[in-house]
Amino acid sequence: MLRSPRFWEPRALHPVVRLLLIVIIGVLLVVAVGFVVESGEFTRYDLLAGVFYLGLAAFAWHPMTAAFIVMVISSVGVVFTGSGGDLLELAISLGLVAVTCAPWVIITHVVLLGMLTAYVAVESTTLAAGGVYGIAGIATIAFLVGVAFRVVAARETILVAERARVERDLEAIAREDQERIADELHDGIAHDLTLILFHARALPRQPDEVARHLSLTTIEESAEQALQSIQSLLSLMRDTTTEAPPHHEARYNGGVVDAVTSLAELLDDAGIVTQVSVPDSSVGATSAAERVLIETAIEGVTNIIKHAPKSKAASISVHTHPDVVELVIANTGPRSSARSNAASGGRGLRRARQRLVQIGGQLESGPEDEGWALRATVRSAAE
Repeated sequence: MLRSPRFWEPRALHPVVRLLLIVIIGVLLVVAVGFVVESGEFTRYDLLAGVFYLGLAAFAWHPMTAAFIVMVISSVGVVFTGSGGDLLELAISLGLVAVTCAPWVIITHVVLLGMLTAYVAVESTTLAAGGVYGIAGIATIAFLVGVAFRVVAARETILVAERARVERDLEAIAREDQERIADELHDGIAHDLTLILFHARALPRQPDEVARHLSLTTIEESAEQALQSIQSLLSLMRDTTTEAPPHHEARYNGGVVDAVTSLAELLDDAGIVTQVSVPDSSVGATSAAERVLIETAIEGVTNIIKHAPKSKAASISVHTHPDVVELVIANTGPRSSARSNAASGGRGLRRARQRLVQIGGQLESGPEDEGWALRATVRSAAE
């Protein structure tokens, strides 16, 4: 700690020490006034003493200014009076300088004290035998006391900063947990509920038994999946040791190509003819990038079913380029559907954009001539 530059930065006195200093200076001024009243005269020594005490009091507000006031007054007192008492006061004040001032001020104070002590020892007889050693001892004790107070203040500053850091970390963890739960609610449960709502509405209008059976099966599977997700979330919130709910890509086995194919089947089941275009081999993206693309695809397909259920057609394509992998989801339908879908840029698209940005990707979405399109790009693993 003593080697740290921040430890030796100028600092203010602790509020308790400041109050104690003001009380002590007040007592000394009262005593000095009492001596003046008792003697019946006001000498230059009394003036120097009063200014010196006021200089010490200034450490409570402006330590740097106070240090130089003390040094100047003590120098004047020693040079013009040859008083050893001024040396003693200068030695004691070294403690306040050590607590509050920068190293160069402390060194200046020590050098001045040494020079004045040598001057008095040579030019005057006011110092008793061994007085030089006494001044040196008092100055050393004052300096060590000052450093001790600085250590206490520095430790308090460190503890306050550490507590603030811990509070920020806890807040960040809490926000991360809230975002994770919100993502699970939106990306998973809301996705399942959207399918349930769509097929429940379409069930009375299904033309044949096969279509009715398909809607009922989708409702049942989606309800079971939503129930499992809710149970996982409840366990997570009740017990922090419980593992987090599984990512939604587990519902779509394999990588982004398999997920896109499964999502296209959902659109087909919803009566929206969907074209799929995917590469024959791996897309060449990292597992994290593929996971984000899958989550983005889920969001895009859910928005089509939710906001544009009367779309004439849709398309999902995955394109691989030398440096990026691109996912494009588009639907075609009445202009009213496009405007409705345009109003869906809420939490889902915002979170999808955030996830892509975190891995160096980007997301663009907006209305087109005949519908709505979403384009997501991520860097390829080979880049």
